Amino acid sequence: MPAAIDEGGKWFWNFLKHELSPYPGRAWVVGRMTISATIFMILAETFRIPGAFQGAIFTLLISRENPTATVLSGFRTAVAFLIGTVYVVFSIRMLIDDPLTHFLWAAGTVFLFFYLLRIISDYGTAGPLGFAALGAISLWDGTTVNVETRLENTLWLAGGVVLSMVVTVVVEYVFRGVHPTTDLSEGLADRLQAVESILRSVAEDRPLDSETEKSLSLYVSVGTSRLRRLILRSGHSEQIKSQMSAVIALTGRLNDIAASFRLALVERGGQATVEASDRARCRRLADEIEALRKDLMQRQLPTALKIPQPQPSNLPFLASMESTVALIPKAFARGESADHLIHAPLDEGPPARMLVADAFSNPAHVQFALRGTLAAVVCYIAYTAFDWPGLSTSVITCFITALSTIGSSRQKQVLRLGGALIGGFIFGMGAQVFVLPYLDTIAGFTVLFAVVTAISAWIQTASARLSYLGVQLALAFYLIHLQEFTIQTSLSIARDRVFGVLLGLVSMGLFFDLLWMKNPLAEMQAVFAHNLEMFAELAQQLLEEDQVKAIRRIRQLRDQLNSGFEAVRAQSDAVLLDFSSSRQQKLRLREDIRRWQPSIRTLLEVQITSAQYLAQRPLTDLPESIAQAGVDFEKDIACVMRAMADEVSGKAAMAAPDVRMSATRFREEIRKYYRDLGAPVPPQASDLIGLTESIASILAPLYEDIHATFASASKTAGAQSPLLQKTVPSSGAHR
Repeated sequence: MPAAIDEGGKWFWNFLKHELSPYPGRAWVVGRMTISATIFMILAETFRIPGAFQGAIFTLLISRENPTATVLSGFRTAVAFLIGTVYVVFSIRMLIDDPLTHFLWAAGTVFLFFYLLRIISDYGTAGPLGFAALGAISLWDGTTVNVETRLENTLWLAGGVVLSMVVTVVVEYVFRGVHPTTDLSEGLADRLQAVESILRSVAEDRPLDSETEKSLSLYVSVGTSRLRRLILRSGHSEQIKSQMSAVIALTGRLNDIAASFRLALVERGGQATVEASDRARCRRLADEIEALRKDLMQRQLPTALKIPQPQPSNLPFLASMESTVALIPKAFARGESADHLIHAPLDEGPPARMLVADAFSNPAHVQFALRGTLAAVVCYIAYTAFDWPGLSTSVITCFITALSTIGSSRQKQVLRLGGALIGGFIFGMGAQVFVLPYLDTIAGFTVLFAVVTAISAWIQTASARLSYLGVQLALAFYLIHLQEFTIQTSLSIARDRVFGVLLGLVSMGLFFDLLWMKNPLAEMQAVFAHNLEMFAELAQQLLEEDQVKAIRRIRQLRDQLNSGFEAVRAQSDAVLLDFSSSRQQKLRLREDIRRWQPSIRTLLEVQITSAQYLAQRPLTDLPESIAQAGVDFEKDIACVMRAMADEVSGKAAMAAPDVRMSATRFREEIRKYYRDLGAPVPPQASDLIGLTESIASILAPLYEDIHATFASASKTAGAQSPLLQKTVPSSGAHR
């Protein structure tokens, strides 16, 4: 037992050290968040704005990818909060007098806004809507305050949030003038730079500087969750979001491979034994990464790279790095004649939907709302029945907790409780006992507020495994110190507010996290397999005669696949907290799925571009021989995708066709047709050939890898249970 505790302590210390280490751009983000929140706090305290904690917390949640995205995010937040406030003002007036109708109004409001949180496609709209309504519930419970005062306080809640958005936007524009590079482009460039430096050190036979080694280790630990949040919450089109999400995933995968590459070099005794041919390959790959990095920084389409054929090498992981780098430009798959696709059918579509496509047909949305409602209503009944109004913070805690999409219930519970304890008891009540008695001006409190906000912002900019702790820490601290316009000296008031937060967390842990929830690994496999099934359906849409219907369905599948990718990533974090006897087997399968997902993302982008071409000229409009070869190719893609889905799901999978041969037949039919005409192959046809070959070059090795992994697992599992047979990956061909 002592040895296990000691090992766990070392792991936890290394985890914190990696998560909290500085990385390029982190200090800038934390500085902007801290300054925005601090300026808002000073204005709220000076002008005595009630409910300032909500405005302060929104300065930490708003998008900061670039000033334009910040303006759009701030505008949506302010408008949504105002709409939520209007709902409260007009709905409560009719139901405030009778206790029963008042309770039903509160329960109905909670259900409505949990449901809207789930079905509204824009994160920046759904969150403020719920904050406005649920934050006002406790204001209308009190009977010692007249209706006019309660109405005034409700309106001030909205005014405070609008003011916080204005402050945040101004701060972002000022900082952007000093530091013009966007967080997203800088994050990608720095990660590519680290890999490039490792390759050049091998090519030039020189030691790797310690700074680059630390940076790579940090990027592997932190991951790319923050970059994903930046692009998902930006104001870009769905097409750009999808493409950049693929690039981010591939860059993260490249960092992981580079770390393994570096470790393999160290284990083999350094770089002295590297052959000249391998040094040349490292130099060439470093040059390609440099060109790719410059293109991304200058917002230019990267130059296409050909996926290299596997070549013998004495350097482990070098071939994997080459193929991963070659996949990145394919995320922006556009041929030389792609100019006519600027207004392509798949990019046009209807305006962005306010609600998700399955808003009223997917039972998971109702389940989500019922879980959240049950947790929040239990809190509401508890503090009302015990006449303990200080616990009213529990209701808004339930809602802000539901905003988190990280991992599983255990991971969420640890982060929530940790944030509440640190922010509430250590920083919140600790400041009351040891700091505030020595402060008598707002200047002193400003320093304290800025320090705590900076700490929470620093934690919030860690990976998804830790970032929510920072939000919960700030929420607990703000609930104690931003409710009045003076220094809070009563420990009982602070105690009640912290207990309210804890009540909300416990209620969410009992009702929200445990109802209708599956094992994280089983959920991860199920979602990944479902993504493959949807990809197969997408390929088949190109064979539909009704082009309008097919285009509409392809758009839906594209959006659902991108959501599915995020769901797989979220569940992958949850698997880390599984400490059952089969933990190592599950972790290996988790790594396999994380390794396969970037290839699926890239395949989606290439397939969408191919669909753009075929939407302009469907297969049925092509010469018969070419059309038949194209139909066979799309059918083979669907068959391979379904075969992989069956493998991942543990079902009996039929043999998959060879997509390389299908791509070759398609290419030869096009060339033969134009050769018989005595005409050169036109650019559009050349682009289609390149796209089909790209799809085949990615899909064929991916299928072989997945098939080898699960085929080996079924052999080594032996007499184990069917569940374990599905969760025992092999070392596979990639090991």
